[in-house]
Amino acid sequence: MLIAILFWVMTLSACGYAAFLGGWEGKWTTALIVSATFGTFISEAVINLNWRQTNSLVFAVDLAMLVGMYVIAVKSRRWWPLWVAAFQLNSVAAHLATVLSPAFSAAVYNGFEGLWAFPGQILMVYGIWRDRVGEYRFKLS
Repeated sequence: MLIAILFWVMTLSACGYAAFLGGWEGKWTTALIVSATFGTFISEAVINLNWRQTNSLVFAVDLAMLVGMYVIAVKSRRWWPLWVAAFQLNSVAAHLATVLSPAFSAAVYNGFEGLWAFPGQILMVYGIWRDRVGEYRFKLS
């Protein structure tokens, strides 16, 4: 329960910051994060998620988010979208591990799959902040 509250507080804060101050990259990344979050909740409601086997719907949501983040990273001149995409790649790798090894630990799958949202969002906020500070310094010079 505490992790869920922490996730929602962080996600709403990070996405709000990114949507208002992150340029086009922040707006599109926010749209992806919000869409993926709701897509994951719907997927978990459709399939009884016990983390003992690969959840194909959550895998599809995470893979779609990776593709979206990759597109943003390729088109952006900022550094942080590439790192956010790399963290999302780790979530996709957790799904692939369960496909390649069905005996993969359910506890590890559950923890590893969702873990990467936290550093990805923290890095997104940090990257946007650094970009804004850099632009401000450049304007003063």
